[in-house]
Amino acid sequence: MIKRIGVELKEGCDIPGGDMAIKSLGDLLDFDEIISIDPSLIKKENPLYVTAVNELNHRLKDCVRKTLDEGHFPLVFGGDHALAIGSISATLTKDTGVLWIDAHGDCNTIESSPSHRIHGMPLAILQGHGHSKMNKINDVVLKAQDILQIGIRSLDQQEEIQMRQWGVRFITTQEITTKGFEWMISEVMAFFKAHPRMHVSFDCDSVDPFEAPGVNTPSRNGLTIDQVMTVLNAIPFDKVSSMDIVEYNPLRDNGKTKAMIIAVDALVSAKKG
Repeated sequence: MIKRIGVELKEGCDIPGGDMAIKSLGDLLDFDEIISIDPSLIKKENPLYVTAVNELNHRLKDCVRKTLDEGHFPLVFGGDHALAIGSISATLTKDTGVLWIDAHGDCNTIESSPSHRIHGMPLAILQGHGHSKMNKINDVVLKAQDILQIGIRSLDQQEEIQMRQWGVRFITTQEITTKGFEWMISEVMAFFKAHPRMHVSFDCDSVDPFEAPGVNTPSRNGLTIDQVMTVLNAIPFDKVSSMDIVEYNPLRDNGKTKAMIIAVDALVSAKKG
């Protein structure tokens, strides 16, 4: 059974609207649990709001882990990709792979990030390269070779250097155009074959803003909705133990992004029951 977990959070990127994602989706989706930021912990820090974001992710980790222990499938929604720190840390084992569908690498550290936004840091933190306070969430450290990113087209300069040094595999939209969409699907399927357990993190900004404008940090020349749906239809969901749908900002949407999220939810519901 799917358990839908809503996360009301914008402090990972400090862009108004992300915290309204769950309320916006609530007229069409029933959330089993909603987790919100503790306002008493919000204060300016480097990285931004690290105390509040860290505390929320620990609560989310506990929620996702309880969901897994009860034999349910955690499907986590939110307006801020910083929540992936908690959702992924809850499900990680030494055999877990992560499929990261995103325009961005989200492998920034405090030193490499121009913005110091934590929503650009979750994969660095999960690999043990993050702020000392946030690294404590890792019971299992995610290995770079257990990450596959698709749809990438917006990396900070030092972030890209780090990703290549760590060995994170990323497939850019330019590569998909050059080598073909079927080639990318075959790479995803090979990655799944190598991992008995998977987490899928779907960032809405992986899709071109013409089709999905309701995101915090849009990036042009992205995937199409049809391409994302094709990927999700192709992967063996019996291996997927948890999933995120993130970076939805209803203040920037014209209805298209919300409709896409509902379609993805329906697809996952059909796959997981």
